[in-house]
Amino acid sequence: MKKISTILAALLMSATAAQAATLAGVPMKDHHAAAFGDKATCAVCHGPGTPESRPSDKACIGCHGTMDKIPTKPNRFDKFPHASAHYGNTLECTTCHAEHKPSKALCNDCHNVEWTNFK
Repeated sequence: MKKISTILAALLMSATAAQAATLAGVPMKDHHAAAFGDKATCAVCHGPGTPESRPSDKACIGCHGTMDKIPTKPNRFDKFPHASAHYGNTLECTTCHAEHKPSKALCNDCHNVEWTNFK
């Protein structure tokens, strides 16, 4: 299991070379690194213990607020991802947003939407 974790960490680091910040050797998005500064630890998002899974929505909501409080910049399709026509606000934050790899908008699996501030 430890070998798999090491390999996964190496793959994540190589896949996100554009992200200069790291935490415990794992890539971290620059805007979160700047926000947390020297207070950044794995436990901030993942809780105590060794991170082995995605953080819960409670970690995201603790800093960003609930989906209805997160502003979405206008886009040419007039879509609002945090109030999805398909899912409402029931999706986990990590469905689209990722810290240690590029984020991927679920909407774009079926729709052609250009988000202007997607992190």
